Amino acid sequence: MLELNKIYLKDCIKGMQLLPDDSIDIVIADPPYNLSKGGNWKWDNTTKLKGFGGKWEKAMENWDDMPLNEYFIFTINWLSEVKRVVKPTGSIWVHGTYHNIGIINFALQILETEIINEVIWYKRNSFPNLSGRRLTASHETILWAHTGDSKKRDYYFNYEMSKDHDYESDLIKQPSKQMRTVWDIPNNKKKEELAFGKHPTQKPERVIDRMIRISAKTGDTLLAPFSGAGTDCVVAKKLGLNYIGFELEEEYIKISEERLNNVEVGSIEMNKEHITEFSNPKEVPPSPLKKRGRPKKEVLDDLQISFNEITEDTEHQKVKPVKKKTEAIPSILKWTGSKRKQAKDIHSLFPAEYNRYIEPFLGGGALLYLAANEKSVANDIYTPVIEFWNLVKKDPERLINYYAEEWTKLQENFPDYFYEVRDRFNKNPNGFDLSFLTRTCVNGIVRFNKEGEFNNSLHLSRRGMKPNKFEKIVYQWNSKIQGVEFYNKDYREVLELAENGDLIYLDPPYAGSSNRYISNLEIQPFFEELEKLNRKGVKWMLSFDGQRGDTNLEYPVPIDLFQNKYLLSNGASTLNQVLNGQSKEVKETLYTNF
Repeated sequence: MLELNKIYLKDCIKGMQLLPDDSIDIVIADPPYNLSKGGNWKWDNTTKLKGFGGKWEKAMENWDDMPLNEYFIFTINWLSEVKRVVKPTGSIWVHGTYHNIGIINFALQILETEIINEVIWYKRNSFPNLSGRRLTASHETILWAHTGDSKKRDYYFNYEMSKDHDYESDLIKQPSKQMRTVWDIPNNKKKEELAFGKHPTQKPERVIDRMIRISAKTGDTLLAPFSGAGTDCVVAKKLGLNYIGFELEEEYIKISEERLNNVEVGSIEMNKEHITEFSNPKEVPPSPLKKRGRPKKEVLDDLQISFNEITEDTEHQKVKPVKKKTEAIPSILKWTGSKRKQAKDIHSLFPAEYNRYIEPFLGGGALLYLAANEKSVANDIYTPVIEFWNLVKKDPERLINYYAEEWTKLQENFPDYFYEVRDRFNKNPNGFDLSFLTRTCVNGIVRFNKEGEFNNSLHLSRRGMKPNKFEKIVYQWNSKIQGVEFYNKDYREVLELAENGDLIYLDPPYAGSSNRYISNLEIQPFFEELEKLNRKGVKWMLSFDGQRGDTNLEYPVPIDLFQNKYLLSNGASTLNQVLNGQSKEVKETLYTNF
């Protein structure tokens, strides 16, 4: 008899024969695709090709190379056992490509196993086609099936989960909309998924997480007939399911066991099961816009209150006041964590009177455009940023001419020149090259690797901001910051300059952030600095944490430090859309001590 929560060194067909009928709730099968044919090839990243990195090698495994008739018989045999052991309420998920998915589809039909959906897993970061003789393969197919027939569909499907859950990395899935059969999930694996080794056909945990969430429940049992590096079992354990796996290679069982030993049961919350209830349409309260006899202005006022309201019954949380009319902020230096989208909201909360304006974590400086006054102080620990701002202030013509020359060189040598500048900048970081890179890289995202090197790529579908527009923006900013003194110091040195009556806006790296160009703050010393400002009578505003989609990222800021707390929308996170494929609304918390 087989034990739960174990991966066995065993042929899956022989292993499944030891399982009772109707004992499994969900099967996720990643069988051999039967494509280890033809010649070997590999791509070694010691050969330089701009914008194309990583080491790639064709998987050539004995278990993935069978004559067609043998592969068909093998497929019928393992699917027959799957059909026997899966409950009528259960689900079967099978991975494949055009090499084998037709055989699997045919085998399921022969076995009278109904296919619920054919899912296209779109991999936007798929491996490019090197031969130039065919289209680039950018998807895999996943078949979702059940053990019943077309007249008795008892399989479990959490419809509300599929519709409402915030599925990470999918730019196609829209919030609160029905899930489609095209899933946009990047194929890259997170570091922890590869920490103990990898399998040549290893799937990202994000794909498996989605299958389990919409077709299984906490406490169910998952079967992984082709366990590989154990991803199906690892995700099952994280979501609170039991699991059984079979694998023929001892090497991969060892990897799986290491992974499983380093995750906790139920460490990721499986949302509660939702039951969709249908009620008489006449009982549904009508939309406020459709109520008769209500003046249009009254309705709009109600909507405005609803929009501005943050949460109820919170001592410090406030309804955002009516915005002051402010001018548009020209985007001069795109920067990760920029407050350009919410600068007007923050500015509307400024005190009526203050002396100097001080900003210790400047970055892209969006708020500075609205807040700068005579004797303002702006600081950043990253030297090229301050070099850039001093050029805008003191030598705008030189900066404009430089950018125009570099932009022209890029048009003449596209895309290679971008990478020449990037390499040059990483050897000698400076404000000139920073201006060019942030206006030509993907979505203007400033991204650095562990060695501190700028590593974002060129935005291939755009060719950078045109020089005439850049010139206009530089002069707009030049006129705004003439009274600003720029520093390149630790933030604590700048806070020492603050006096009673000054106003400080702080936008430090957020708790838990790993994407900023400097490491996370030491939190407790930072809070101590805020307490010093309170004692000196210095007003401050702090953007520090918030929400991403349904995820609450608020940090426990000591309640005695601040007086008020606001939750402000920052739109969708550009960084997460690009790096992780996420499309989520970001709301950030603003704390004030006044």
